[in-house]
Amino acid sequence: MSTNAKPDFASQEFWVPTSQEHALHVVEARMSGTPASAPGILFVPGLFSDGRFFLGGQGDGPARFFVDEGCVAYVASLRGHGKSRWPAKRAHDWSFDTYVRHDVPDLVRAVRARHPGPVFLLAHSMAGYAALAALGVDPSLQESLSGVATLSSAVNDYSDGGFKKRFQLGFSSTVAGLLGRFPAKALKQGPWDEPAGVMRQFTDWAPTGAFRSADGATDYWSALGKVTLPVFAGVGAADMFHASPVRAQKLVAHLGSARKELAVLGRAQGLSWDAGHFDVVRGERARAEVLPRVLTWMRQVAPAH
Repeated sequence: MSTNAKPDFASQEFWVPTSQEHALHVVEARMSGTPASAPGILFVPGLFSDGRFFLGGQGDGPARFFVDEGCVAYVASLRGHGKSRWPAKRAHDWSFDTYVRHDVPDLVRAVRARHPGPVFLLAHSMAGYAALAALGVDPSLQESLSGVATLSSAVNDYSDGGFKKRFQLGFSSTVAGLLGRFPAKALKQGPWDEPAGVMRQFTDWAPTGAFRSADGATDYWSALGKVTLPVFAGVGAADMFHASPVRAQKLVAHLGSARKELAVLGRAQGLSWDAGHFDVVRGERARAEVLPRVLTWMRQVAPAH
């Protein structure tokens, strides 16, 4: 009888109750025999996406790399996305602030309650700056985490991207306002639509480089100064439109963390390619060259006991 059998991949799903009677879908995945002290990683996907961005139905995707390396993955979908459950009255009636004040905090607390080992948050794109804003607005959340890794996260403004960005943000907000949501699926921008409230905030921020709540009462730039956790921020060297290195640096500069790292990921930094917005996370090159760097950072922040 062979003693070299590989451990089995196992996953289960659960839902996290949040505001307005929504429930957020989470897939917990691990290899059999993974110790309770292993790092847990909460994965949060960005705009128009769901948990399948990180973990596909066949157990593949970026989160699988971390599972294969002995971590436990908690792969989430925000409200209105993936298999997250809607209230009886289905309406796209939330904003970016809802992710900051409800979805991200409720996911962090739920994973912390389930996982005995150190917990990290790894977010892509919009979810990255939403997560950092959430930790700044409610600093007590930081007690639940050992660190945060963002990939392709930078708040959009008009400092780069030219006319194309002005047109795209304006178009998205206008269409969303007319329909009550941005039809991302119909326009092949992603599998899930976003509410008008989310898109409106992006166009509100961009002209002046603001980053604030819809009512103007909370300046998220200021809130970032209360984030003291270790932060790893990775952006693709070729990602000039969605999350340029210059705007990623602006995000990192506002953090109050003593331990924060901005990694521009491309040939100049020793990668085999200049990474973009999505392939910095997904694909064989990311698995071989980017994700191991993120895992090494996590292990340095929370060494195994």
